[in-house]
Amino acid sequence: MHKVVPRSLCIHAARRFLTSSRRPPTSSGTLLAQPSDIEYCRQLVLKNDYDNYLVSLFSPRPAREAAWGVRALNVELVNVGEKTSSQAAAQMRYGYWRDIIASLYSPDPVQTPVSRVVYDAIQRFGISKTWLRRLLSEREKILASTFATVGDVEKYGERAYACLIHPHLEALGVRDMHADNAARAIGISTAVMNFTRSLPLLLAQGRCDLPRDIIEKHKVDLDDIYAHPRSTPALQEAVYEFSTLGYTRLCGVAELYVPNSPKAAFPALLAAIPVKEWLERLEKAGFNVFDRKLQQRSFRVLWQLWRASRKGTWLESSNLNR
Repeated sequence: MHKVVPRSLCIHAARRFLTSSRRPPTSSGTLLAQPSDIEYCRQLVLKNDYDNYLVSLFSPRPAREAAWGVRALNVELVNVGEKTSSQAAAQMRYGYWRDIIASLYSPDPVQTPVSRVVYDAIQRFGISKTWLRRLLSEREKILASTFATVGDVEKYGERAYACLIHPHLEALGVRDMHADNAARAIGISTAVMNFTRSLPLLLAQGRCDLPRDIIEKHKVDLDDIYAHPRSTPALQEAVYEFSTLGYTRLCGVAELYVPNSPKAAFPALLAAIPVKEWLERLEKAGFNVFDRKLQQRSFRVLWQLWRASRKGTWLESSNLNR
């Protein structure tokens, strides 16, 4: 039976946000973001990346604001690829964002709500330019990319999704090899989840982001599924193998990297929880990505985040075994 998130838990999470509204002092230089800019980023993440919005609530306010800024930037970059009518137009928009990111490390940054919040994060915490540049370059590459092997997906996850966790770690004051390794593994698992979760929509559009080696191994008839989008035994076997990769990475993070990482890193590493929860729901659905329950928001994520933050781990006896 699913546990119901206690009303007191929701109130506690909201209170943590509301009672820490005073901006902490900084000696890192002039800050630009206004409360309206921070609220803009918060709303953007809340509407477009709800699970990671919940993750952010377990960080101190300064780190939380930095995470909102970076994830809001990610939303803007994702929207370029998804909402631009042509690849040429998308490339122009990415060029605009490339100029913005470059300006964030100059005395005169381009002025947008997102850029001001990210600029402040850079001033406070020294967020590395590497992560922001990589975030843009990977979003740009995927416009014309397909994934031939599982290794290609792993590389993409390490670069496109882990670079959302690394700045969060830096905002928490953590620069640690074990925490960085955990971020890379969580990034891979996030890519696996997102590629799998988007399958119903992509298959209906005549596309598939599962790596070709898994498709070929399980003899998935994509032409048949494109014509009549549905789950098939072959597709479920392919999804099972692919999702097991993501879940195994999370177990490795909990067993190897979290125990050796600074305690201060754990709020950023909670990004693993929504991934774990969705992959477990996928297993309960028999690896049928068309199961409608998988498209619904789970209210168990907040409970699991709270419990993991109290325990300092999310490792449990295992799932994705059949």
